[in-house]
Amino acid sequence: MKNVLSITEARKRLPSIIKSLKTSPDTVYQVTVHDEVVAEIKKPLVIKPGEAAVKLLELRKKLRYKRKRYKLPISENVKEHLYVAEDSP
Repeated sequence: MKNVLSITEARKRLPSIIKSLKTSPDTVYQVTVHDEVVAEIKKPLVIKPGEAAVKLLELRKKLRYKRKRYKLPISENVKEHLYVAEDSP
């Protein structure tokens, strides 16, 4: 659920916003300045320890070439696995 707040209102209600995120983690607060959304306040994504390493190893297996003389730079292709996009489920 998204709630739109002005920056003044967000400053006043910040403690209550933080408390509400504990009870309903799916809530997103959009902060506006002059009716333009400039920020979002939401609960951070929890990633299990080692999950990024597992994704990197899986990606490495997928990207292997048949010839061993070519090395593919894995670090250039893992952003989609390490960082979660805003709208992804």
